[in-house]
Amino acid sequence: MGKLAQKEVAPQITLCEETPGNLLAGIQDYKYMSFSKHQLLPGEDLILLSRQHGLALLKPVLLSLFILAIIIALYIFLHGEWILLFCLVPLAYFLFRIFDWKKREYILTNRRVVKQEGVLAISSFDAPLDKINNVFHQQSLMGRMFKYGDVGLETASEQGTTVFDFLARPLDFKNALVHQRELYIGMNHTVNTTQLQNIPKLLEELASLRERNIISAEEFEEKKRTLLEKI
Repeated sequence: MGKLAQKEVAPQITLCEETPGNLLAGIQDYKYMSFSKHQLLPGEDLILLSRQHGLALLKPVLLSLFILAIIIALYIFLHGEWILLFCLVPLAYFLFRIFDWKKREYILTNRRVVKQEGVLAISSFDAPLDKINNVFHQQSLMGRMFKYGDVGLETASEQGTTVFDFLARPLDFKNALVHQRELYIGMNHTVNTTQLQNIPKLLEELASLRERNIISAEEFEEKKRTLLEKI
């Protein structure tokens, strides 16, 4: 089953009280995660970790059992013990798919959302929260019964729409993402408003520096133009 986890002060991650909904709050240590705390930016906090639903392993299980049944049937009819060595093939395939499932992580921080995957070679996708235009989720009837589905992100980048498929508890992930996006945009808006309110004071200080010949008229005009462009 997919596991969701959220931030705690220690190196462990647990449920964050700010996040809406009662997410599955099992404690996760960074050492059990592909995503490392060293990948966090300064001032960035891990909010939520999710994986694909455990049913994503159903097809590999059935395929491995099917191949195993064929190998056993060949052993019964051909009576060659060497045939049993081929049982390692579906076993190795299934173990690889488990590791692949474990390493495929969907991470939400207070600044961005990250998809990281890969067993030997690791690849990742991340989108800043303020660049996400729309978030949607899709669930089939089976998905609603077993609590899995897809979460899609529409971003302003060239990649357009990105879909996190077979995600465990997709609605909880979507709600947490939307909540953090609102907090992040609201925080940036507050910072920008404060900066705009300080511009008249900064212009007065620049004028004072020019009158005292601390800066030249050209420097004053350049810095003045820079400040006015922020309005």
